[in-house]
Amino acid sequence: MCRLSESEIAAPAAAAACIIRLDHKLIAIAAADSGWQLPAAKLQANQTAQCTAHQAVWQSTGLNVEVAQKLGETKDHIQLYNCILASGFDSKTQSLPVPTWAQHKIVKIEAINPFETTPALWSKEIDLIQIRTSFNQIK
Repeated sequence: MCRLSESEIAAPAAAAACIIRLDHKLIAIAAADSGWQLPAAKLQANQTAQCTAHQAVWQSTGLNVEVAQKLGETKDHIQLYNCILASGFDSKTQSLPVPTWAQHKIVKIEAINPFETTPALWSKEIDLIQIRTSFNQIK
């Protein structure tokens, strides 16, 4: 079951991703065959966009987030959501272990500063400017 902020209305099914902010850092995942990316999943016809985002985070990181407001949409129509971690995480968090059930291609999970990275370090589908803009919308 996905966790949705009480103030949010369930959105129609759509591909979705999470922006997880820890102070001045962003939780990002790296796959063996590409650069940094966000936890994201394709359209799941039987669930809301928020539940798709929640599921993507759980399956790739093992983190149980609360999905809050929509921050935007990528050029590929992926809905970007503010996803909030429970207590126990802060800017001192540098990396997280990859869960054994995570997609086999994920090799690391790290908290990075999105303003101290370059587009070349990200998966080619990622628009780093959009990630930074969405990141800045989170208080």
